[in-house]
Amino acid sequence: MNAGSVSHISSTATTNTALAAALTAVGIPLSDKSFIKVVGDGVRGERTMWFFEERSLCGKYKTRELIAAWSDDSWHLANPEHPFAYIKCALSNREKLVDKVKQEVPLACVKRRGKIAFIPLNATLQEQDMFMRQL
Repeated sequence: MNAGSVSHISSTATTNTALAAALTAVGIPLSDKSFIKVVGDGVRGERTMWFFEERSLCGKYKTRELIAAWSDDSWHLANPEHPFAYIKCALSNREKLVDKVKQEVPLACVKRRGKIAFIPLNATLQEQDMFMRQL
């Protein structure tokens, strides 16, 4: 199920949780039936579909326009100071940071005789021994 496949259900719905968070951040309320969980029919695992009202509470933002803007790079280039552009940038940066952390090898913290060593979990036995001799 991609972003285009939700239009037959509702033009103010999305399966993109980051987009859903951004819409709520600019004051667009969730519908009374705010979400459904979808399984089957080509959906791997479970997918959540979020449903929104047509406009923000202040009336300034239209849900359909912001959903379309989300994946439109030209909109973001033309509207760099728009709150929605800042929100998307922040969420995108968060995703990149999380991906970077997931790619990094964790370090084991070893304390001995008042000294501390941080040893990569993928260190060879020879490397581990070298660290331990320094403690």
